[in-house]
Formats: sequence, structure tokens, C-alpha cells
Amino acid sequence: MALFALSARSDDAEKVIFPDFEETRTVRLTQNVMLKDIPAGSESVKLWIPVPSDQNWQRVLDITVDEAPGEWQFVPQEEGRGNFLFTEVKNPSAESMKVTVSCLVERKGVHFPLDEVSETEKIQPEIFKASLNTAAPLMGASKSVQEMAFEACGSETDIAKQAVMLVHKVSEFADHYSKDPTKPHCGIGSADDCMENGGGCCTDLHSLFIAMARSRNIAARMQYGYRLLDAREGKEYDPGYRCWVEYFIPGAGWVPTDIVAADNADFRNPYRWSSLSPYRVWLWRGRSFELTPKSDSGPVDTMLCGWAEIDGKAVDPLPADDGTPPQLTRTVSFQILDHRRPQGAPKLPE
Repeated sequence: MALFALSARSDDAEKVIFPDFEETRTVRLTQNVMLKDIPAGSESVKLWIPVPSDQNWQRVLDITVDEAPGEWQFVPQEEGRGNFLFTEVKNPSAESMKVTVSCLVERKGVHFPLDEVSETEKIQPEIFKASLNTAAPLMGASKSVQEMAFEACGSETDIAKQAVMLVHKVSEFADHYSKDPTKPHCGIGSADDCMENGGGCCTDLHSLFIAMARSRNIAARMQYGYRLLDAREGKEYDPGYRCWVEYFIPGAGWVPTDIVAADNADFRNPYRWSSLSPYRVWLWRGRSFELTPKSDSGPVDTMLCGWAEIDGKAVDPLPADDGTPPQLTRTVSFQILDHRRPQGAPKLPE
């Protein structure tokens, strides 16, 4: 059912693309983030922990902080990037810290029928400056990226058609490690790495898409959260993280796509592309941004479950080369309270 449209030109009804909502899922979620191995004698520990908040197709119906060190506070990040729990602990006496947040989250699955789109209007670049940045760290539009984008789109000028072409091109060229275990499992999430390795983690694939889209003057941005698959209900586990992309289509707004989920889905699924399932929770948006309150270590390019600084030095967010987990880790547990999908409706790619 078409409930509303995010339109760049709402006065022009013929150009408005109405998204379809086929699934709604509500979960009770508990999120634990742990910082370990705090050196004895440390003078200051700062934590920025992203928590679920309202965003496109997501509503937080209730939220409680069950445990957090120091005098914590929720701090909205700039430009609507999400809400982070921030705390600073002076002269910590323990070698570990834990933040536990419980919440009730409702998500809608969404699909945009972009195959029905043609001749959409162009965007105003001034409005989308950050999402058109072709020199963004780890998502730069190098010559090889530009060439691949041209190979995918050629002389096509329609924004929606180009976006679909680019999504297909990334899925054809690169594989996620869940599909090809020989691909890198964890890294900084880089368009260039994805080009070199022919795949990698979800951030590698989506960084490549964003770089290609921006090289074609299509506004694109990264979204981060994690997936909550039915088989994990009632268990406490590390969900890792999951990212997806949004690209702006005039007359539709920000259209989401998880290229990894789409590539792994049944090719006969009509909702395979330009869609996002409700099997996830959104936490924050974007890369290469300054935290609020501002960190000592500068803009954040790669973040998995939050950010930590000990005496002004950033804690490495990535696992060690030998697979040792990072100092900052996360587990979740959840209960499905409601899940509705119209009978006979195709299942959105998880």
C-alpha cells in the first residue's frame, strides 16, 4: 500500500514515486556495548554509543538506559546522523565499561518501484553537497571508479535508471564475503579496496556504489545498523554491523538499497532491488564526520559499534590482524512482538 511519498516536487503529481510498504516488524531490543582493557592509570575515557532513533521507516516507541558509566546523556549528532549516548569517565577505577540500552523499535519494509520512473528532474547540487562529494575519504571517485560507472551507464541521463544500473554493476562485479569466503571479511570499507579485491565486506561494496553514483552526479550516502534475523530471536549474540545505501531520486526522495541482501536474494523476487527489509535496526548515517561532543581524534571514517577514546587517543575499531576482537564490542538480544506481511506478498530481501 502506498502510504506517502518523499517528493522533491510534490506539486507535480505525475513525477511522484510512491513507495510500497509490505512488512511491519516490531521488536523489543537490548543492546550491550562493552569497552575492555582500559589501562590502569588512565585519566579519561570517552564513549560515543549510537542508539536506535527515529528515521526513515523506523520508529522508536520506548527506550531505557539500563546501565552506563558516568553522567551519560543522549546527544543528537549533526545533520540528523542519529542519537549517540555520550559519557566521559575521569580516572576510571575499572578495566572495563558497559552500556546497556533497551528499546522498542518498529520498522517498515519498503520498496520503490523505480522501473516505473522516467524523465525525473535534476537535483540542485548545493542542497546535496556532502552526498555528492567525489573526494570523500574511502569513497573517492578515482579514474577506475569513473570508468566502471561509465561502463554501467554509458550515455544514460535519467537518474533513477542510472542508479539501478550502478547497483546491478556493483552486484555483478563484487561479492560479499558471505557469498565468496575468499573475499576480505573486515576492513576499513573502501571503494578502492573493493575494486582491487572484487568484493569484501558490506561497506566495501556500498562505498564503491557511492563513489560510482557520485561520479555520475547522483547524491548517495551510507547508513549503518545491524540485522535481526528470526533465527537469532531470544539469543544474545554479536550482530556485527550492517550498512546499506540511500540515493536521492527527485520525485521519490532517498531510496534505500542493501546491495548485499539483493545480490543474495532469489533472482525471481520482484522486490529484489530498491528495497529495504524490516529485519534491521538503524543507528547512524554517514562517514568522515565529526562527533558531537567533538572527539580529540578527528573525523570518524570507520566505526562498527561506537567510538571510544582513552586519554584522547582513539580505540582501534577494527579487529586485530590475527582476528582478536577489538576493545569495543557489542552484543544484542531481541524478541519479536509483531510481524505483519500481507498474504502472498513477496518477501523483501533480508
